[in-house]
Amino acid sequence: MTDSTTHATGAGTSAAAPTGLVSWLRRTVPFVLVATGLIGVAFWGHRTDWTFGTTQQTEQPRSAPAELARVRVGALLSARHDIPTALRREVTIEFDSADAVDAAGIAIAPAWPGGIAEVVEAPGEVGFDPALVARVGPRAAGTVWRVTKTAGDPVAAGEVMALVDAGDAGRAKAEFQQALVHVRLHEQTLAGRRAAAKAVSAQSVREAEAAVAEAETKLLAAAQALANLDITAKPADYRDLPVETVVERMRLLGVPAGTPGLDPKAATANLIPVRAPFAGVVLSADAVAGEAAEPGRSLLVVADPRRVWVTLHVRAGDAGRVAVGQTVRFRTDGSVDEFGGKVEWIGRTADAATRTVPVRAALPNDTGRLRAGTLGQGQIVLRRESKAILVPHDAVQTFRGHPVAFVRHPDYLKPNGPKTFRARPVRIGAKDAENTEIVAGLKADEVVATKGSGLLLAELTRGIDGFDTGH
Repeated sequence: MTDSTTHATGAGTSAAAPTGLVSWLRRTVPFVLVATGLIGVAFWGHRTDWTFGTTQQTEQPRSAPAELARVRVGALLSARHDIPTALRREVTIEFDSADAVDAAGIAIAPAWPGGIAEVVEAPGEVGFDPALVARVGPRAAGTVWRVTKTAGDPVAAGEVMALVDAGDAGRAKAEFQQALVHVRLHEQTLAGRRAAAKAVSAQSVREAEAAVAEAETKLLAAAQALANLDITAKPADYRDLPVETVVERMRLLGVPAGTPGLDPKAATANLIPVRAPFAGVVLSADAVAGEAAEPGRSLLVVADPRRVWVTLHVRAGDAGRVAVGQTVRFRTDGSVDEFGGKVEWIGRTADAATRTVPVRAALPNDTGRLRAGTLGQGQIVLRRESKAILVPHDAVQTFRGHPVAFVRHPDYLKPNGPKTFRARPVRIGAKDAENTEIVAGLKADEVVATKGSGLLLAELTRGIDGFDTGH
């Protein structure tokens, strides 16, 4: 009995061992599989930077873009050799509908008649007319006694701007007075001899007449000497005055009354004026009282700003179209005011540094708004056209070096009208700020593409390449 029990127990033990192993594997294998999977995913994510899909993308070929428009090449229209070969034929850009044209962003405008001027533009600068600029100094050597004007002061023609103490002035006045006295003495002698004509010889009378003439000649010479010093003394004004009165009047001759610091009783008779040669403004006053003054040295500079010069620096290629007498319009930098004048001179040589040709124009400046030394932009009007055909600038494109406009079909607006634009060669003329003159190739009221015409040019270039590559 014991053996049977023992056997049964051994058999039961042997059967339990496999069962426990299976149970352990059932518990362990899923965990190991999950852990292995997580480790694999982590390793894959690290290697691929967590990028899903294939690690190497192959660019797929893109489908060709839809055709925007079609280029139609028609019959030969011109045999001209100055335009590209393609434009000698009727070439149109055709759209499926007006909506397609609008979607392409193409705007239109009619060509219209209007006025325009062909101009040459050039930078320039303002300067005084040299004929209206004067460097003024004394007529004789001396010492500056007083300067009555300073830089910026306006002056009238002949107005005294400074006084110079010059010994030559005193001597000239004395010679005038002496000559005046001699004339009077010789006139008295002549009058006495004529009264006693029966008692004196005719020769004596003639000698007295000659002496009077000689004295008058010396008086006129003395008056001219004073005039050379800018002091006016007319002999006729002093003929009948007493000598004392003559001396007193001539002592301050040429000195304006009311001159600051002038004491009429103590002032010297040597003062000579320095006058403005014309009306204008004092540009500079370099003299100070007490310094030496010489005839060859200027004390003040005066300019008349009512007429100025504008010197334009014109490109050499444009200078050949400029002529004397053409209208000039000039505007200084930062100003909206425009000034007008005429071309007076054209340079014969170009500037060595800028290769531009100087062109000078005279401009009236009564208001004084043009200031010397300021810079600006000028226009020389070459031609004015009152009935030009005009289009906006962006209506003109360049195809193979030649200007072209895209003209809308005249039946475009009809329900079933062609939605086409014809590439038409044109010849352009003047341009202004917004418009271009069409000299040939368009008629008034023909409608052209403006905004978006560059797109039509691109379609023309793309569509024509397969047909014609000539130039």
